[in-house]
Amino acid sequence: MRKIYVLALILSLSLAVFAQQKRAAISLSLQNTAVLSPKYNGHAELPLNPTNPIVTNKSVNDDIIGDSRYDNQCNGSVANRIYLWPDNSISAAWMRGTNDASGYGDRGTGYNYNNGTSWAAVPTARIETVRTGWPSLNPWMGNGEIVFAHNASATLIMNTRPAKGTGVWTQSLAPAGPTGVTSLLWPSAITSGNNHQYVHILAIGQASYQGMSDALLYYRSLDGGATWDKNGVILPGMTIADGLGYSGDDYNWAAPKGDTIAFAVAGNWEDGYIMKSFDNGATWTKTVFFNNPYKLAPMSQVVPTFWCPDGSTAIQLDKNGKAHVAVGLMRANGDGTARYYFPGTDGLIYWNETMPAMDTTRLSNLDTLDAHHQLAGFVAADPAGDSIVGFPKYGVGLSSFPKIVIDNYNNVNVYWSGITVGNPDPTPFNYRHIWVRNWHGGFGAMVDMNADFLYIFQEFVYPSTASKLKNNQVQLICQTSSQPGSNIQDATVPVHDVSYMYRTIPMIVGVDQHAAQVRNQVSQSYPNPVKGTASINVSFERPAPVTVEVTDLLGQRVMNLNEGVLSGAHMISFDCSSLVKGFYLVTVKINGEAFTQRIIKE
Repeated sequence: MRKIYVLALILSLSLAVFAQQKRAAISLSLQNTAVLSPKYNGHAELPLNPTNPIVTNKSVNDDIIGDSRYDNQCNGSVANRIYLWPDNSISAAWMRGTNDASGYGDRGTGYNYNNGTSWAAVPTARIETVRTGWPSLNPWMGNGEIVFAHNASATLIMNTRPAKGTGVWTQSLAPAGPTGVTSLLWPSAITSGNNHQYVHILAIGQASYQGMSDALLYYRSLDGGATWDKNGVILPGMTIADGLGYSGDDYNWAAPKGDTIAFAVAGNWEDGYIMKSFDNGATWTKTVFFNNPYKLAPMSQVVPTFWCPDGSTAIQLDKNGKAHVAVGLMRANGDGTARYYFPGTDGLIYWNETMPAMDTTRLSNLDTLDAHHQLAGFVAADPAGDSIVGFPKYGVGLSSFPKIVIDNYNNVNVYWSGITVGNPDPTPFNYRHIWVRNWHGGFGAMVDMNADFLYIFQEFVYPSTASKLKNNQVQLICQTSSQPGSNIQDATVPVHDVSYMYRTIPMIVGVDQHAAQVRNQVSQSYPNPVKGTASINVSFERPAPVTVEVTDLLGQRVMNLNEGVLSGAHMISFDCSSLVKGFYLVTVKINGEAFTQRIIKE
């Protein structure tokens, strides 16, 4: 694999604690173009366009583990597609199809395996015996693997094998939709339990079921998929009283933490919320993070343009079981006969369980989101002053397809595929790159993972990350091509070959790298600017005395807190309400080691 100097780049960028990245300019004509949304018009699958000319591409960057010509990996949220095993081997999957002339009759799950040293040869066929799509890959029954996919019928396709990376896949039809469901589509699955014997699935049931034309159904098996004790259940809080229906891939699972499992849901026309179970799926608690004012609006209702999530969603649980969510930003409206979205919308939203719910007004102002540490990503301006010239439609916003990785110190890395200014193709379209940003009580710098000159004129989209780390490295796969866009999503894009790239990326472990090296970590103060109480998250390698000192820019001390001896992870809060407006320096001292940052009192 080609070694890239991304670690040095990350270290240098992460040290710029006070640097503020600016957003790239986008013309009003690109921002305000509304497009008919195929996700909300009853299509079981997006239309194909097999008659376009073929543009071939074979990437030579990093490890290429697979290929395809079918170039639409999801409608929004990427299901589990990569798993890091305890012995450092890796399983990876993607949607593969090469025969565009037949409407991709060969479409199915592409699979590859890394034995801890190298990947196997690029596969030449799917693992299923029938046409499928939307695979979800997980460990199963100890050392085995399980893959769920759909084939536009009332039953999902399940493939299992008892040994990872080797042996014959056993295919079966499971699970099935309840009576009234004619198509079970877009599965997203996890396994839990010490032996990965518990299976949990979310899938859309079409057509009408319990009053919903597109119900989001929950399945659970306690015996590896042999039987299903929760069979096509609509969970409380997800019924026709809570919304009129769901769209494919508006939902995503977190990696389980023992008996705690959780998933997030967020799309144009439903509330954004998390569902969390502390008893392995027996009972559930719903927490709303976005209140959608039009979740009960019928298609016949005229709906003005409003701000909402775009359906590309990620969720993970930290070591304390707290949920962290990232979702792309979108605008949508309806004219009484159809619904539309605005692909020129930019912004990636962040939320965790300590934050209040958001509404469409909050989402409409990126500066407000940024001030509240809820703007995880955006299209960044570059020093040359380039702007966005054009982009193909993926059905989502300009900063989308997020993934989240959290380490044992609760450092949160948010990954996404985002439009990147500069070096457009002749169309002209700007390319998408994979971006990453660290959260540890506040956001550090955004880092372009494809800034290397060898990535010029390449598209990177649909990232999927393993939830566990290998030597503090994140394992990532994504789709790449020399052609921007997806022909399946946007018929103006020609049919073209794509590759599936694997790479390892160093985990960003905080805004202060020296702190990370010695395992004492101090987050940025939040909120910043602050009116009342500010907080800082601090974690320690070993017990140590801690003090917090606040000084004005003249060096005069205005506050001094002695926290005593602390260990593990703590949130330190201090009241700034009595301070006059202006700039202050906050210094956290851990056993004599000082970490200083700036805050603004407003």
